[in-house]
Amino acid sequence: MYKEIYQILEETGKVKTAMVLNGNHKGEKCLIKEEHCTAFDGGQAQEFWKEYEEQLVSCQDTKVIRIDETDFFVEIYVKNPQLIILGGGHVSQPVAKIGKMLGFHVTVMDDREEFVTKERFPDADRLIQGTYEEIPEKIPVYENAYYVIVTRGHLGDSASARQILKRPYVYLGMIGSRNKVKRTREKLLREGFTEDQLNTIHAPIGLPIGGHMPAEIAVSITAEIVQEKNKYNVSYIDEAVEKAVWEKEKGVMITIISKRGSSPRGTGSKMFLDREGRSHGSIGGGNVEFQALKYAPKAQHGEIKSYNLSNQGGANLGMICGGEVEVLYEIL
Repeated sequence: MYKEIYQILEETGKVKTAMVLNGNHKGEKCLIKEEHCTAFDGGQAQEFWKEYEEQLVSCQDTKVIRIDETDFFVEIYVKNPQLIILGGGHVSQPVAKIGKMLGFHVTVMDDREEFVTKERFPDADRLIQGTYEEIPEKIPVYENAYYVIVTRGHLGDSASARQILKRPYVYLGMIGSRNKVKRTREKLLREGFTEDQLNTIHAPIGLPIGGHMPAEIAVSITAEIVQEKNKYNVSYIDEAVEKAVWEKEKGVMITIISKRGSSPRGTGSKMFLDREGRSHGSIGGGNVEFQALKYAPKAQHGEIKSYNLSNQGGANLGMICGGEVEVLYEIL
């Protein structure tokens, strides 16, 4: 199961799952792909998921949600964000530089060969020369993608937007004056794109910080991207846990599924206990982690344990942060 999650992450950068926490189907888990619940073996999910599908699909955070009397832990994993800059002009250069500083894999594409050189973009991971109609052939579909349209004219803008609107993305921004954006929008509406689709485009692009110089405009663009990137609570991947799953396969996955008050680690934090009794990753350290690891070998699949980190409970657990965490055990 987790091997499949990590494999999809490598391919698309984003995975969404849901697990039943109570009731008759406690411990059952599904992937949420293309607006549907699917089984981990690629087949059709069990029939009972259909009743909850719409609300599970609409959930955008890693958290526990209740639908009727059933609790679900919805988890959204993200990894390896990609920043794809369409247009290699003067604004693109600082956007690429800052994007790399922020940890993005950076791609720059332009229809002019002389604009996509290593001299102009020393920080870019991938440079592509081609027309914007060639985006489907030259840039693979990737869910954890952030697109910045900064071409030299509205024809390039509309050609880029036309292709990107047909694929998944986290962020799509388009530079230009209000008139330029308006013309591009009207053209796309005539082509059959809906208002809802076009409303996902950040245009004019960037946060309104009053920037005029290319570097200032780049700061406003990347600041908006960071804002969008951190809009929802997601589960970031612990490389030690991922490595252990690939190497050890069997064991117990320990996950914080909710927290109240202050705690060292957030919802979605994971730790893996392998069959040899070695732990990988962390859910916060201290005695609470010790107690979770101690209990893990006798835990049942889908079992939840609460650890109180309030003043009194925190003293008992060797913690001073206060609050409470709920931990989910999955037997792999």
